[in-house]
Amino acid sequence: MFNIGILQLTQHLDDAVKGFKEGLRNLNVDVTYHYLNADGNIAELPKLADILATKKVDLIFACSTPAAKAAVALTENIPVLFTPVFDPVSVNLVESMNKPNGKATGMSGMVAAPDKLAFIKNILPNAKKIALLYHNADDNSVIEKNNILKNNTTLAIQEIALTSAEDISLLEEKLSPSFDALFLTIGKIMEENFASIVYYTDAQNIPIIASHAPNVSAGALGALVSNHFKLGLACADQAKSILIDKKNPSDIPVGITTEADILLNAFVAENLEIEIPSAVLTSATEIFE
Repeated sequence: MFNIGILQLTQHLDDAVKGFKEGLRNLNVDVTYHYLNADGNIAELPKLADILATKKVDLIFACSTPAAKAAVALTENIPVLFTPVFDPVSVNLVESMNKPNGKATGMSGMVAAPDKLAFIKNILPNAKKIALLYHNADDNSVIEKNNILKNNTTLAIQEIALTSAEDISLLEEKLSPSFDALFLTIGKIMEENFASIVYYTDAQNIPIIASHAPNVSAGALGALVSNHFKLGLACADQAKSILIDKKNPSDIPVGITTEADILLNAFVAENLEIEIPSAVLTSATEIFE
């Protein structure tokens, strides 16, 4: 019997936890779970990580970058598996993807910037100019923004930076019908205030290309996203390697998403009079009506 601590930032990552648990069940690993959720309060995570350490857990499954940072910061030498951390190297969780060289490894939630840019052009073939919304105090959001700009070769991109959720009201003056789309990077602010963002884009008839799966059913035109359930399943394999096979996390490469999910909203497309190309429709994992 192994004791595994689950450290979660928000309920939005429940699918990763479900995949992790199902994966370990399928692998016949006998586990008792100790589950703690910060309910979106990042400042609570170090305290919750300390609680898991006092329970003498054999491993911590950390959902989100802040949760992973809190778990890795523990003085106790407890192995840490993380997902869906966007870029674990840039946020100093591992030294490299192939050789983590620490007590943490896991699955990256990153969908490569070239793939996201290709998705935008595939779903909106005539797009020439887009706005890009990001949170300048969110490491992952800034990393994705930089990756998009670095890999872009075909679009005119106008950056719109958010310092806080209150800044979303600035979209009223910053957006205009000249934009063919608004691209949202990953980030807690965009996820939690999505309805407000939709309010401003709807006023200008601008489609949203999102980075969070729940945003598509809530009003985005589409998204290319990693599947959190599948990431959790993959982390279960890594957990078995650590707990059963006695491998060191430092020797287990960080995994990456190889097949991202295409999510589309047909109702939004109809309202905005956008005809989604048939090749995109047939490739979609899910289409919301």
